[in-house]
Amino acid sequence: MVLTDNILPIELKTNFKFDKVLVSKLLDLTRATYVNNIELIEREIEHNSDIYIISNSNEDLLAFFMINFEKVNGQDTYYLGLSGCRDDLKGNGFGKSLYLKFMDDCRLREKQEGKKFLLWWTTATPIVYYWFNKYVASVQPDMNGDYNDEGKSIVLSIIKEKFRGIPVDKVHPFILRSVAQNTSYSLNEQARLLVATESLGMDVFQKFSLKEENADRFLMIGYTPD
Repeated sequence: MVLTDNILPIELKTNFKFDKVLVSKLLDLTRATYVNNIELIEREIEHNSDIYIISNSNEDLLAFFMINFEKVNGQDTYYLGLSGCRDDLKGNGFGKSLYLKFMDDCRLREKQEGKKFLLWWTTATPIVYYWFNKYVASVQPDMNGDYNDEGKSIVLSIIKEKFRGIPVDKVHPFILRSVAQNTSYSLNEQARLLVATESLGMDVFQKFSLKEENADRFLMIGYTPD
């Protein structure tokens, strides 16, 4: 366990899908955020092998962040999976501390193996889009939705290998249309995200007509900053 700015320790659990108590806690924690969280949690548990968690002294789960070390086009990458926080604690930096802890660990592994690892993830929210553009290196698409030929090539290989059957979007190749079926946010979560997003001054989601309610997601790539 490593102490963070949140004071509470962060713990990394590997092969967590076999931890029935933790899986039950994940279902309980995410219930307020999604209309139907069961299919989402099952899908994410199937994809991700490891999870960072923050718990209190009573072993209540407060926040989590799933990750998976996997190959894309024969190259080592990290898939950044689902993250979440207890409803009454959102906006207090728990998610940020989990992301930063992962990047510290990733940098250490990169140093040990002498190479950089591609990071890739999907998001339906401007808040996550903004945060990763701010704290992760060489992110594509950027704050304006722009990307280069190398980034497009990487994303096309990810789509081909990991999102079979999903056509490349004609408006923006980093957008996955209708990819996250049965993963709608609850009305309360939609309202919270709307308020939190207003202060960011971002229009990239509107610019490319990405709609969370239609199960659309941005596919994003980047690297840990040195």
